[in-house]
Amino acid sequence: MAAGAAVAAGLVVTACSVDNPIAKDKSPQKPAALAPDVAVATSALAEIKVLRAAVTTTVSRFPATRAQLTPLLQLHRAHEVSLADAVPARAASGASPAPVPYAVPRKRDVALSMLLAREGRLHASLDALALRAQSGDFAQLLASMGAGIGQQLAVLPP
Repeated sequence: MAAGAAVAAGLVVTACSVDNPIAKDKSPQKPAALAPDVAVATSALAEIKVLRAAVTTTVSRFPATRAQLTPLLQLHRAHEVSLADAVPARAASGASPAPVPYAVPRKRDVALSMLLAREGRLHASLDALALRAQSGDFAQLLASMGAGIGQQLAVLPP
């Protein structure tokens, strides 16, 4: 993940002016558009945060799943850390509405099945975002994140 930190730092440098929507005369302006890789990082981070919350909520509802789902939680946290510096505060907080809280189904098997399906969609989404990334290093980071989720899905029971 050292390469990920370097890529994230590079993305932050690219986005320095994006985080200040106030002009020198202190009048509000329309915020500048995000650089393409910053927009990709923002999307990835938002999706990962939603999934981490879903896993956390599922574990809270079904404590017996803690051992099974902790590796996914750890993976999502590591991915968030890798992307956090690449996303300007304005993009992370104001670019989209607050996510709807994840509703965990009442039955454990249904809850796990639904959660794993969402993880599968995150895997596919990270792969698609990797294809949109302009930086080769950043594309590799996103693809490795998707691969990590794919590995976790492969070892979790269906």
